[in-house]
Amino acid sequence: MHRELVTILPSSSVHEAALKMKEQGVGSVLVVEEGWKLRGILTDRDISMTLAADSKDPKTTYAGDIMTIDPITINADADIDSALRIMNRANIRRSPVTENGKLVGLLSSTDVAAEIKEELITSSASRRPLQNTDFKQGQSLVICQYV
Repeated sequence: MHRELVTILPSSSVHEAALKMKEQGVGSVLVVEEGWKLRGILTDRDISMTLAADSKDPKTTYAGDIMTIDPITINADADIDSALRIMNRANIRRSPVTENGKLVGLLSSTDVAAEIKEELITSSASRRPLQNTDFKQGQSLVICQYV
């Protein structure tokens, strides 16, 4: 989980958001209002798909216009299995983490993969060819793409 959060206001332009992502080397920004109240999440995919598909200008389009509103969050006390299950069911790669209703971090599928990497290395499942596995759609990507 990343505790150093990259945030923007809903009124920030998508251009500003993209610059911030590039500067920080991240693929998403959390969209917050004053007092760190989470309003949404804006990902690099949101930007590329929305701007390209709708021919929008990143300098005149606001983060609040294309962000995912009220994103699925994960409680800080959740275990990795629960977090993976939540993210997989929702088909998301990044999820804000909250503790007592307060924003405390951001969990990515890469973070989850790093946490379970040692388990995979030592398990017999990691030595089984992928064609012999029975992953549900998306599971193999979440686990194997980054390992």
